[in-house]
Amino acid sequence: MLVNRLTRWLERLVTTAGGAALVALMLLFCADVIARYFLKRPIDGVMEMTTTLLLPLVVFMGMALSVRGDGQVRLGVIVDRLPPGGQRAFRGVALLVAGLLWGAIALVVGTRALESFQAGEVSTVSFGLPVFVGYAIVATGSALMSVTCLINIGQPPAPADPTVDGV
Repeated sequence: MLVNRLTRWLERLVTTAGGAALVALMLLFCADVIARYFLKRPIDGVMEMTTTLLLPLVVFMGMALSVRGDGQVRLGVIVDRLPPGGQRAFRGVALLVAGLLWGAIALVVGTRALESFQAGEVSTVSFGLPVFVGYAIVATGSALMSVTCLINIGQPPAPADPTVDGV
């Protein structure tokens, strides 16, 4: 099915983006520590790059991946006691509500990203990282979360990963 292939491709893309951002975050912090304490010259803009670009990438690009396997926070104490039909219905309602809420977040933050872009907002005068980029990342991740929730309504959860089950 085209939707499944597109979803899997998108999952690989956001996983790669989030992973690359995590590696970049680690390298940037290490370089800044070395520059700050050994060379006595910290790297300008580390905080802006971290908070505006890298952390939103790490958090919001990987967030939707949890939906397919029911990896997000859930009320297992209650839901696990329901009969299978009740569990499916509860999951469907939860995904619908979550999809609508994440869609609303994507809309609000996307609008803020557009306003920031039009205003030419930058994080600092010295570094000048455009603020809209961070908003756009959050809006994109939220939209992806919304679509992922809505696509997964009526689908069974992916098999649990035994290495993280119960964590």
